[in-house]
Amino acid sequence: MSFILKFLGGIVLSVGLALVFKPNLFTTSAASIDGYQTIEKRVLRGFLLGIGLFMLFFSSWNSWKLILLAFLIALTVGVMTARIVGLALDGFYTKQIYWLLIEMMILIIFGFLYSLCAVKIYYNY
Repeated sequence: MSFILKFLGGIVLSVGLALVFKPNLFTTSAASIDGYQTIEKRVLRGFLLGIGLFMLFFSSWNSWKLILLAFLIALTVGVMTARIVGLALDGFYTKQIYWLLIEMMILIIFGFLYSLCAVKIYYNY
């Protein structure tokens, strides 16, 4: 089961990366959109990237709290990666930088909660 999950995670991660770098891969939009909206399209594809990261790298299935926090961390990393790629390819926007900073703070909070839960489970208290 673990091999199948890792294999599917690799496929989802690859598709997510392809969609982050080329957000109009499967859609054809005739209307021209600006860079800010293109970054937002990339961010939506970043969720797929996060799901692939979770399936590929997570292997501790003994606590629902750890599973949920690891899933939220992976989604946040996927969204942040998509936003950074968008900033690099589509240009810098102040509001996008603010969103990136907010996501970074959320990632720190999720990481802290994950470490607290892992320590609590490891030491059984």
